[in-house]
Amino acid sequence: MAGDEDSARLSLRERKKLLTRQALIDAADAMFAERGFDKVTVAEIADAVNVAAKTVFVYFPTKEDLVFHGEDEVLRTLVDRIRNRPAGTTPLDAVVDMLSEAMTTSRIGAVTELERLHRTVGDSAGLKSRMRLMWERFELAVAAELADETGEPPHSPRPRIAAAQLVLIYRTMASPEVMAYVRARPKTRQRQAFSEWLTVARDMTGEGIGDYARRGD
Repeated sequence: MAGDEDSARLSLRERKKLLTRQALIDAADAMFAERGFDKVTVAEIADAVNVAAKTVFVYFPTKEDLVFHGEDEVLRTLVDRIRNRPAGTTPLDAVVDMLSEAMTTSRIGAVTELERLHRTVGDSAGLKSRMRLMWERFELAVAAELADETGEPPHSPRPRIAAAQLVLIYRTMASPEVMAYVRARPKTRQRQAFSEWLTVARDMTGEGIGDYARRGD
């Protein structure tokens, strides 16, 4: 019985931690959107959630991590789609299909987290630098997945170059420029506009890596 009680208490503790983490994210997002990242302090975010400033760093080691809180989930989704793609398809197919499927939601679900990042980053030099590190992390993770699948050495050029191009498609489709282009169209034309961009990105990339790592039947 004691073990069951300990499990219940741990479960409650974990739920409270998740709620606190989400409250910090929500407060930070709202403040950053209203005033900009550089004009908001960690102490202000902590005060809004009624916790000590040092508590914020328990959940987020740096202030920048409050902005990039969804980075791990975005990366996990990208790598999972490549890893679990069907037979007969390529990594390029997997990324394009993932973005195409996102168009079934009204908010273009697969890119909304990256859209939020772009809005928050704005003109902040520190956040721009952090975003470049994020993209590099994505490329390295995808390259590692491709190298593992194809049996190539981790630092060989083919998986690394392919990864850079695959991440570039994802990065481009979530860029402020593309999303502004899409949302400038009537709602009935937005999906088509997004698809047009994605088709060009696929065709131009496919000339170089279109048949790379095609999975056997």
